[in-house]
Amino acid sequence: MNKNSKISKLLDEIHRLSDSPENKRRRSYWEDGEIPVRGEAQWHGMPKESALRSGRMPVTAECLNTVWKEVLGLKFDLYYTNPEYFLETYLKIKLRKFKELPDDTPIDRTIPLHYGVTFEAGLLGQEVFFSADDEPWLSTRPIISESTKLDGAKIDLNTNQILQCAVRFYNKVKQIVGPEFNVHFPQWFRGPQGVALYLRGFENFLTDIYLQPELCQKTLRYVTEMQKAFIAWRSEFLEEPIQKCDLFNDDVPIMSPETYGEYIIPLENELCEFCGGVYYWHSCGDITQHISEIEKIKSIELLDLGVSMENKEVGLNIMKRNIPVEVRVHAQLHIQEAEEAHIERYMRDIVASLVKKSTERYVLRSSGMSMLLGAEEDLLKLRKWVEITREVLEK
Repeated sequence: MNKNSKISKLLDEIHRLSDSPENKRRRSYWEDGEIPVRGEAQWHGMPKESALRSGRMPVTAECLNTVWKEVLGLKFDLYYTNPEYFLETYLKIKLRKFKELPDDTPIDRTIPLHYGVTFEAGLLGQEVFFSADDEPWLSTRPIISESTKLDGAKIDLNTNQILQCAVRFYNKVKQIVGPEFNVHFPQWFRGPQGVALYLRGFENFLTDIYLQPELCQKTLRYVTEMQKAFIAWRSEFLEEPIQKCDLFNDDVPIMSPETYGEYIIPLENELCEFCGGVYYWHSCGDITQHISEIEKIKSIELLDLGVSMENKEVGLNIMKRNIPVEVRVHAQLHIQEAEEAHIERYMRDIVASLVKKSTERYVLRSSGMSMLLGAEEDLLKLRKWVEITREVLEK
């Protein structure tokens, strides 16, 4: 059997499961509309019903590709550079997740292309490294210095090497899967602060805030203008309207709320206006002290209360707007290393906090799980978390 025959069989199985009763059950939890598979290829949907009326909120689960490396023998360098290898492996992961994780994440005919944390900075010239054993990573050598001319600086996206590689990859995958599948071209999903940190260097950028604020502002302006240029280029290339953007801000907690509000919020509001809104605002860090600033963004559809926010009740109580939230739990602490009694108690406390706050829509989610106990045992623990969490919601 040749490789395309293997891929054809996997695509046929996606078709079959997409129309299955189990998938219809899963889809019933979510609003229709814009495909909620975002730039990093994970499901971030909007709950269809109000918790205040039905209490029927979805549960979703994900794990990192390091788990699938052990299960499927995933080779990361090929996954990000070889379209056929990527497609076959991605479809296997998609099917495995649907069959093994009994959560409320639907399966669909979308094939999202993504390049992890390296895409945006790589697009702007930062060196990217690949290996078979791990996700791509960026050079730590800064490419913006005190002498870099940033005023009006631009990159020709039509000749950009990273982007043209993405175009060839996209066209090849589209050719293989045909018109019945939606191949999703990479999005720019990392916020201005994160990309600026990668280009200028963490220590340099954070020092600039206090010693060279003008350079800090110029770096952020350059990144924001390039983000808007990419979004416009992508829209023209795909002949699609500009979508609401995502803002991935894992590094926001290393700044004070005041500095985040002064330097970053104006740019995130600018992007919000440019894109017609922010769909998903995300951070794996503890954003408890930053929530009041985050709420100054004019339009957020789904706010991530991430894995590092241990006390969700404190964060919820700070919120003044009733923004739908994705409430994520720390997989190692509350799933992989936890007894079932702890999982039930922890999830019950979270749900009680959401009910007390009268949160209208929320998703209970585990994501970011890496290998700890071995892939099969970790997946077993993740399945158990889904079952316990659903039982908590139904009581």
